[in-house]
Amino acid sequence: MSKEQIARRIIVNDDGWIVSFSNKRIDKNTLETEMLCRYSGSPVDTISWCVGDHEVYDYETQIGEIFGVGQEVTNDEKITIGELTSDHEQALKNFNALKKLYGGPLTGITNEFKNSNIDIFASMRMNSHYAIPFMSPRYGEFRRSRPDLLIGQPDEFIPSPTVRYAIRTGVDYKYPEVREHYFRIIEELVTKFQLSGIELDYMRHPAFFRPEEAKSNAYLMTDFIERVRTLLSRTAKLNGNETQLLVRVPPTLYDSLRIGLDVETWIKEDLVDLVAAGGGFMPFEMPIKEFVEAAKNSKCRIYGSFEALRWALDEEVLYALAMRYWDAGVDGLYFFNYFNTPAKWKQKVMGKMADPVKLKKASKRYELDHYDRVENASAHVGAFRYAIPRAQLPIQLVRTHSNRGVVLKMDIADDLKSAKKNQSLFECILELGITGLKCNEYQKISVSINEKNVIFQSANNSEDGWEHLQFDQAENYHTDMKTVKKCGTLIKFDVTEADLVKGNNQITVNFAQESIRNKPVILEEVRLNIKYH
Repeated sequence: MSKEQIARRIIVNDDGWIVSFSNKRIDKNTLETEMLCRYSGSPVDTISWCVGDHEVYDYETQIGEIFGVGQEVTNDEKITIGELTSDHEQALKNFNALKKLYGGPLTGITNEFKNSNIDIFASMRMNSHYAIPFMSPRYGEFRRSRPDLLIGQPDEFIPSPTVRYAIRTGVDYKYPEVREHYFRIIEELVTKFQLSGIELDYMRHPAFFRPEEAKSNAYLMTDFIERVRTLLSRTAKLNGNETQLLVRVPPTLYDSLRIGLDVETWIKEDLVDLVAAGGGFMPFEMPIKEFVEAAKNSKCRIYGSFEALRWALDEEVLYALAMRYWDAGVDGLYFFNYFNTPAKWKQKVMGKMADPVKLKKASKRYELDHYDRVENASAHVGAFRYAIPRAQLPIQLVRTHSNRGVVLKMDIADDLKSAKKNQSLFECILELGITGLKCNEYQKISVSINEKNVIFQSANNSEDGWEHLQFDQAENYHTDMKTVKKCGTLIKFDVTEADLVKGNNQITVNFAQESIRNKPVILEEVRLNIKYH
């Protein structure tokens, strides 16, 4: 299959919320109003719909464990087994309603979207490290009955909080039973449903072997991928419909292999059709170009990943990220946790992100990434921490004997020199968000860009902190957005005339204040705002 045959440009992952989280009564119009209409007029051409989690499935499987199987819920009845919540009851009602209307959720979704210009993939979460109570119906009988197949063994002591503790309840792919279970589910999805593709989501959640065994067991996962590839090829010959294979993987080839995923081999041997690179937690610093380079002589297409919960909802941030990805040579963009954003938002924001020409003159905000967003070593966050390399921020600022400052790298995809030359550039503002500064200590902060000092007179400061958008979950799941403020000192430097280049830029920050303090001075945020005429 060549890259030109199916030119998917925008892929959106849907976490299956219509079953698990929707609290609205489901009827024959629900899938149209709550799903299909949310993509009207948008550039989205593919939806990857999550079929379940923790080996508990939300589609009409005949071989896997269906959530709440055997438990009937009416307005007057309650489920009576396990540790249950009203959310569990609502999810079972939703599943049963979709089963009655269509035969099941996945059949309903594929039917409703078949006359649209949007293809449906089934998304398989390849492991799960959520902290789910043992007797919850979401925990699943597969792990409950076979604790010997988990990364953490029965009666093994693992100290907490640690990454090893966080990933202990995940399944271990070194066991044939685990690989067989997942293959049979994939086989059913491919052969029983009218799908355009299968996604193997290795970022939900990224731990598949014991850490000390992961790299040496990578061949087992490659064998698994090759088995799936053979299945898809065989099925295509039988029914004439090609089903594409998408994988979502950690943000570097090195870290992928470290945790047992030989992604470079998958790409170069054409075992996979599409690769969504990175989980979207460090999109400004991940080496996206190494994925593009790996795919240069293959049929595989590379997608830059976005994660709304990074947070990455501010339009200027999204435009900067999209520009960076397109400039690196990606084939498309992949979005996680954006499924419920309104159609108008998708039309406006994703519409511009999908068009590199429109992006060139769009206002943007480049940022440095934050490792503290995955600092917690508990539950599923620990799995993210395990697979993601450290980002540059946050950094404690102290005075050095040699006046050597902290050196930061920022990748800029905009051609600012050309924009200055043709007078289309309006301004560039560098922002530093710092906590722990006293009074006028901001005056002791100095900055250089590409080894040239930034004139301090161009700086101004505010004690009002800085802001970003995130979801307001009070009413609508992953839909409404609100502004969240971070307290601290925001120092702004006008760097319009600075020697910023397309590509990597060196930003040096120096703190010259020497004093005894109770609180450390932390550089929490580095942003570059670009505006055009």
